[in-house]
Amino acid sequence: MDVSLPTETHHMTISTRVRTAALGALLGLAAALGAPAADTVIMKDGFVVQGNVRKEVTSINDPATGKTFPIAKDTGLDMLDEGPKVWIFSTHAKQLGEIGKDTKLRPEYKAYTVAGGPRKRNDPLPPVMTPRDREAAEFNSKWRRTITVNVPLGFDKIEQQITYLDPYFCYLWSPTHIWRLAYRTSEMDPVMIRKLLSTHPELTEEAGKPEPEKQLAVAKFMLDAGWVQYAQDDLARIKKTFAAGLPKPAQELFDKLSKDVDAATAGLVVREAELALNSGRYRYAGDLLGVFPEKSADPRQVDDATRLMADLKSARERYDTGRKLLRNLLDAVMGKGRAVPFLAAGGGAAITAFPAKDLDTQLATLVAAGEDVYAELHPDSAARIEFFVNLAGQVERETRQGRDPSKRPDELLATAVSGWVKGKNGATPDPEIALRLWAARETVLSFQRAELLNEQAAILAGYKKGKPIKIDELAQVISLLPPAAPENLLFRTGERVVNKDGTPTSVYKRKTGPTAVDAAGISYYVKLPPEYHHGRAYPVVIALTDTRADPRQLMASIAAEADRHGYIVVAPEWGGGQFGGRQAWEWKGEDHEYVTAVLRDAVRHFCVDNDRVFLVGAVEGANMAMDVGASHPDLFAGVVAIGPTPKWQTMFDGYWRNAQKLPFYVVTGEMSGQSVLNLRRIFEPWTRYGFPGMMAVYKGRGIEWFSAEPPIMFDWMNRKQRVNGTAVLKLATEARFRWTTMRATDNRFYWLGAEKIADRNLIDNYKGGTMVPADLDGDIGGNNIINLHSRGITKLSVWLGQEMIDWTKPVGVNINGSAARGWRAKVLEPDIDVLLRDYRDRGDRRMLFLQRLEFDAIP
Repeated sequence: MDVSLPTETHHMTISTRVRTAALGALLGLAAALGAPAADTVIMKDGFVVQGNVRKEVTSINDPATGKTFPIAKDTGLDMLDEGPKVWIFSTHAKQLGEIGKDTKLRPEYKAYTVAGGPRKRNDPLPPVMTPRDREAAEFNSKWRRTITVNVPLGFDKIEQQITYLDPYFCYLWSPTHIWRLAYRTSEMDPVMIRKLLSTHPELTEEAGKPEPEKQLAVAKFMLDAGWVQYAQDDLARIKKTFAAGLPKPAQELFDKLSKDVDAATAGLVVREAELALNSGRYRYAGDLLGVFPEKSADPRQVDDATRLMADLKSARERYDTGRKLLRNLLDAVMGKGRAVPFLAAGGGAAITAFPAKDLDTQLATLVAAGEDVYAELHPDSAARIEFFVNLAGQVERETRQGRDPSKRPDELLATAVSGWVKGKNGATPDPEIALRLWAARETVLSFQRAELLNEQAAILAGYKKGKPIKIDELAQVISLLPPAAPENLLFRTGERVVNKDGTPTSVYKRKTGPTAVDAAGISYYVKLPPEYHHGRAYPVVIALTDTRADPRQLMASIAAEADRHGYIVVAPEWGGGQFGGRQAWEWKGEDHEYVTAVLRDAVRHFCVDNDRVFLVGAVEGANMAMDVGASHPDLFAGVVAIGPTPKWQTMFDGYWRNAQKLPFYVVTGEMSGQSVLNLRRIFEPWTRYGFPGMMAVYKGRGIEWFSAEPPIMFDWMNRKQRVNGTAVLKLATEARFRWTTMRATDNRFYWLGAEKIADRNLIDNYKGGTMVPADLDGDIGGNNIINLHSRGITKLSVWLGQEMIDWTKPVGVNINGSAARGWRAKVLEPDIDVLLRDYRDRGDRRMLFLQRLEFDAIP
């Protein structure tokens, strides 16, 4: 990679004044190079950062002595210097106590340094610069190079010197310009690193006189950097070079390093197999564990692999047994007949049959339902039919023993169907109950598919006339539903994306239905993880690219990690021509549909875990991610923003409060100018009040794509799940903040809705001066009293879920300290219309509401 400059032209288009202000505002804290990671901070979700912790300081002058003393800054940030970057975090969000023995910590590495030499000049970096050559100049044997950059009215030459290199990070310094920058070593080309090491004074060899210790040191570096294959290649080369044998000290080093490489290989297999199991990739997990190097692994790795093999075997057996017993039962009930394929949840052909014997309506319905269960079954969901498996296995044993079966076929089918629809604990052998559950499921799916209001009303009316189940049971059913219109995975809709050489990819281009921003629908790309199956819920990344980049570029940058961790990736086309040629995110609420409409469409066609939907944006897409996330925090589990420049005035000066329950992971460069300044304004209150936000600032870097980040991002995301429940938050500091809105589109905050905002509190009517947004919050006491507070809202709504109130007692409502106008405390009844319409509008299977109240308020 080019380690000299960010690759995008606009990334370094930053005025010297703003850049200098940013440096003074945040970082001025280069740690001593080579210092070990003395401090370990473990966040409450287990996310680990290592480095040197410090509090931002300021200086005071002592009038008596005239001396200057550093003191902690009142509004100072809590920081951890990791080496290549500085972490900003809240001390309220970290764990207390001892570090657990299973916490994986970064060791202290062997580092190689080169003296920087005398400074030649003190030129400031050009305010605007782009690489003149696509291929950067190579470093010479002194670890120096000169790069040429385009600047206004000409070009400039910048000398660079690598002064520090270890397996974790690399530090560069310029003797001609005021610039030092750092990279993670993993961002760099291993071939280049090996060449650099071979020229370091500690590792150089005389021509024709190979030195095994030095070559082993290079191999050790490659292993520590995570390049296991390169380390293996180095060892093979050393063995060949010294075929006659190594001196004893070198042989001992060789043997130890060989064992370390074997252990690293075994560890890699274990880690990848565990990831595969956790992401539903059972075939791949089996392939990995099948090649586990047991003989060369250490005992703990063998134990880990044995555990994973047992987990894999158990899951497969549970799944295979369930499928076999269900298939046998269905075949026995139907008799022999002509089989025809139909769309299975897994995307292949499942089998249904026309029975050779007549079945009564009840049994025929159970058989049809059983076929759907068979098609949707997945190893991760097989536990839902566990009671069926137990009963069916018992009947098989009784039959073999010549005894009368204890359960009839319809009772067995009822057990499978009810357990599948409602969950393991909802399984029952009662056919009538199972049929009611199935009818409820089919009603909800039909309601989801119906486009016309009259059609929806007819479906709901018909269901109510039958034998509906309790509404809390219906909510359980909804939480386990498949997609309303599952994509045919054998014959995909949309346009398959092909590579430049014409080879097909696994990415498809789709289009939503008509939306407010595009009557023809919004185009978006979707990539499913390997072994995707409609019978398992998957986390989702909504990838928001920069306006000047193709969405597929960002998808490609995170595709490998998304596959490893089992994420669906969707990327809307939102910039450039889609925005009438505009080249930036414009902070307009109506444009949020580029995310919300795409999410709804994805939920409709793929099995999405609504509690694990993440926004990942780059540059202008990062601004978009921060805006959409802060405006609709109830939709997402987290926001990852790479290189944003968030709008402060008339945006985050109020909306920072909306991140109370929404984690943010922000990455930028120290040289990003206004980006750092605005992010600091946001992170000051976030860190002070314990909000779940973190920021990484790379030293000496601008706004760019940081290629070392995707594995860290996904580690962070894997620990996150969307917050449910009440919207009032008690943080460690006991602070409470109201949800803030200034756009009519930003009208839902978990269980509170701003149905109408006063004109004076809308950004559309802002004429300058101080913008006062509307806000609201709420709490529910143990006495069933809902206490609401609002400003600038003339009509607000309350959405109530199953666990939020005591449904057997009257509910009272206060607004701004007084009883709500026109409201008298009364017992509320769950409303199926509210449940189904809200579910259809949002497609959210996890955050379900059974009742909606609406009130007028004094703005």
